[in-house]
Order: sequence, then C-alpha cells, then structure tokens
Amino acid sequence: MNGHSALSFRFDQVVRGLTLAGLLLTAAGCGEKKGAGAVADQPAGGASPDSGAVPLIAVIRAADWIGREWAEDAIRVGLLESDMERDRDYRIKISSAQGDLATLPSLIDAAIDEKAKVIVTLQDATLEAAVKRAKNVPVVFHLLSDPFAAGAGTTDSNHLPNVTGVYSPGFGDPEQTKRVEMVKRVVPKAKRLGILFSPEEALSVSFKDRMTKAAQAAGMQVTAAPVNNVGEVGDATRSLCKRVDAIELFGNAAHAGFASLIKVAKECRIPVFSPSPFEVVQGAVLSFAPDFQEGGVVAGKMIARIIKGENPASIPFYRVQTTKLVVNAGEAGQMGITVSPDLLKQADSVVGGNAPK
Repeated sequence: MNGHSALSFRFDQVVRGLTLAGLLLTAAGCGEKKGAGAVADQPAGGASPDSGAVPLIAVIRAADWIGREWAEDAIRVGLLESDMERDRDYRIKISSAQGDLATLPSLIDAAIDEKAKVIVTLQDATLEAAVKRAKNVPVVFHLLSDPFAAGAGTTDSNHLPNVTGVYSPGFGDPEQTKRVEMVKRVVPKAKRLGILFSPEEALSVSFKDRMTKAAQAAGMQVTAAPVNNVGEVGDATRSLCKRVDAIELFGNAAHAGFASLIKVAKECRIPVFSPSPFEVVQGAVLSFAPDFQEGGVVAGKMIARIIKGENPASIPFYRVQTTKLVVNAGEAGQMGITVSPDLLKQADSVVGGNAPK
C-alpha cells in the first residue's frame, strides 16, 4: 500500500507476521475467551472512561476472526496520517461480542454511556445494531459487506447523517464466483462443496446462497451446514466429513469457532477456504479477500475528520475495490494437494511454503 510507510504497513509483511500477531492478540484478550464484551485494548496513557479531555473512539467487534492489521492498526495509520496522536488527540477502547451477537446492543449502549466521540463498528452485525441504537453519535463502519442492508443508507452519498464508513460488496466477491474458481483451481477434482454458515445472520445466508448458485453453475454439489453458535462449529464440520471435498465458511459464529473447524477438517483431510487471510495462518489453504488494510486507513481518516469537527453526513461511503489472494502452500501439501505454480505466482502472499521467484 503506497503512502503508508510511517508504520511499514504492507500486506505481505503483515501476513508473514500473522503468527506473532495472533499471539499478541491472545495476550491482549482478542483471542481469549473472557466473555462477550471483554475489553481488548486500553489507552496507552491509562485514561479513564470518563476522562473528557481526550475524545474516545469506541471500537466494537462482532467477533474476533479479523486481525488487528485490518482493523485497529490500519485505523491508527489513518489517524496518524491525519496528524492525530494517540492519547493527545484521541483515546481508543476496543470491545467484542466474541460471536455472541445478542450482546452487541449492550456494547453499543456502553459506548454511548461513555460518551464516545465516534463509535467504530466492525462487521455487518455491529453496524446493524448501531443503526438501531446510536442515533446521535457519529458511527464509522469498517470490515463489512453491505451497509445498505444494515439500514445505513441507500447509496454511498445518500446515507444516515451520523453514519459513514468503508465496505466491500460480497467481501470482495459479490456473486462468490471467484471463490468457487479458487476452490476448483486448488482442488481440480472437487465435486462437492461444504459451506458452514450462520442462519441467524442474513448476510451469511446470502453468501451461502450465492456461493451455492455459483458452485452449482460450476458443476459442484453443495452441502450447507448451519452454525447457530460457536459451540456448534466442530460438530457441524464433522457432519461434512466424507461428504465434501472442500469447505468454505461465512458468518461471525462460524468464524469465531474456526479453531474447532480447522481441527476437525484436518482430521478429515478436507481443505478449508476462508474469506479471512488471518485464518490461512491457522490452517486454511486459501483466502480471497478485499484489501481492508487500505480500507482501515481510509476509515481512520474518516474518524479524524469527524473528531476535527466534520459532519459524517458530508462524508461518502468508501467502497474497497482491491482484492488480495493468500495461499497456504504448506497446509495444502499436508493434505496431498499441490498448488499450481501459476496460482502461487498470482498470490499476493504465500505462507507455509516458499513463494515462486
């Protein structure tokens, strides 16, 4: 990403550092089960919640399957490039529903009670909750697919007066045809696709339906396994054993239980594909995703503009157009799959193996 050299913020560097980032996230609380609403980050200067001198940015996650590199770190780059210094010009607090979406309204309410200057909603479900509850607080969304379905507006420029943000339709693949193509390129003989999805999330159901249509058009049979909560992910994955040749997943509940998913998938020797590159490091063989690092920087600049006094009503939504391809060649090899040299050359990042020169 050009112009973000202040923090050496490059996608390939981030992917190589994801294993360390995962350890840091666990230490910070993002990867650790502390109960929904656990605070994942605190102001470096230790400012108290009622410290009115420094504006509070309340970052709220639906689940923790998206790494800091796309979210908090990218946003801070945007703030830094807007001449905003942490603890001087803003303080930040991060909370997460950890896949328990029923707790999102209470997290939104808590941010309002703490008099947040800006509420940052990560993922579609969080924006949906904020649209219903945060009527008078600026909201900046990020890491989502469809702000319009959440009720945030009708076009990029015609939207709720207190809401703006960054999105990518279909998480970089509106009709899910590209993801089906990637499955066929990695597993050419695949005829059966399994999809884990969250039936309580309308967007997850939409992704499942679109990928089913795309897969069937490519001559594949599809078996969809519903996941209502994190505890069901392992059993849902096991139900696909010997029934599918590859697995894709959609929905916060499914992603929140990725550790259980990948454990069972490895036992059954089924390759997993994911819209999150952070899950490639954890065992998925491939991820096709929008460049939400770019989007995070844009979101950070939007937040800076609002803190400096600009009205969110005048800031159009930003649509991320760039996509990234990440391949785990080592994980594929352990499943007896050889990723083609052409695909490895096409990949923006290769982990678990050596990229072609």
